[in-house]
Amino acid sequence: MMSDDFDKAPAGRHTEAPRERSVVRTPSRQNEPQIRDMTKTDLDQVGNILFEAFSCGAARHGYAPQITSAEEGASWAWTLLRHGPRELLVADVENRVAGVCCLNPRGDHGGVGPVAVGPSFQGRGMGRQLLGALLMRAEGLQSVRLFQEAFNPASFSLYYSLDFFPVADLLDLFLNRAVWREADHCGKIAELPAADLDAVCAYDLPKSGLDRRADFAYYRKWGKVFLYREQTEIRGYIACLPGSQSVQLGPLVAEGEEEALCLFRHAVGLFKDRPCQTRVMARNHILVKSLKKLGFHLYCLNVLMVRGSWRPGTHVEAFGRFPEGT
Repeated sequence: MMSDDFDKAPAGRHTEAPRERSVVRTPSRQNEPQIRDMTKTDLDQVGNILFEAFSCGAARHGYAPQITSAEEGASWAWTLLRHGPRELLVADVENRVAGVCCLNPRGDHGGVGPVAVGPSFQGRGMGRQLLGALLMRAEGLQSVRLFQEAFNPASFSLYYSLDFFPVADLLDLFLNRAVWREADHCGKIAELPAADLDAVCAYDLPKSGLDRRADFAYYRKWGKVFLYREQTEIRGYIACLPGSQSVQLGPLVAEGEEEALCLFRHAVGLFKDRPCQTRVMARNHILVKSLKKLGFHLYCLNVLMVRGSWRPGTHVEAFGRFPEGT
């Protein structure tokens, strides 16, 4: 996905120092980009790239920007750098960061995003070079997947040329804080305790195909994870991550649309004073109609694109910022 519509985890909440990554440079001629690992010294430049690329891309197609400042972009970049597992690459042109991309491996599969190239460097093939280097890092994975905005045909063509194929339509939805909400006190929903981390991973893995243990730990630390249970049987979960502008709802996995709706209602009731955002599969008609009744509006249509073997299952699945990652 070349641009993103979710804000990052709140700035100022992290106290640990970002981990250092080794710098691996690719040979290049003068004025050509060097593809290397991102380090903490790149944070300000990467934040500016994310802000400019995502804001300009949205505005060009008549959509409201979802990253509102370079500082917000830098905070998001800090989160990407600090919390793994992931691969972060930048395109460096004469010591100036021109683009960034991220791979989030989760067991046998992984997710790509964000991918962004600064407006002044677009049209030079840097997105293709970054993705080419990133896909080399993903050679051991069975598949990688990403989100693509339907309003952005240029990056759609790029991904298609790299063997990413569309497998599902997604609705990017938002709920304004002005909408009155009442918490849904469903007796089958409870917050995920640390003791149940193994149980939710065992529930999720055969459905999503992903090892999300690190993600669940992150969401428990900085947000909330709720489980839907029938007696002792887990039948769904939703992860919620508050950001500076809105609350990211997802990932979500559930047995059916009824369980998914209960999880959504519980989450939006808990965060009733905050805007909320999520991505749901368009095929889940009952869930989509029910979320519309709750006050969710459509931001844009997204396409879930996959390179490799992964395909959606029959369960209900919803997403946060990216297919994988925080």
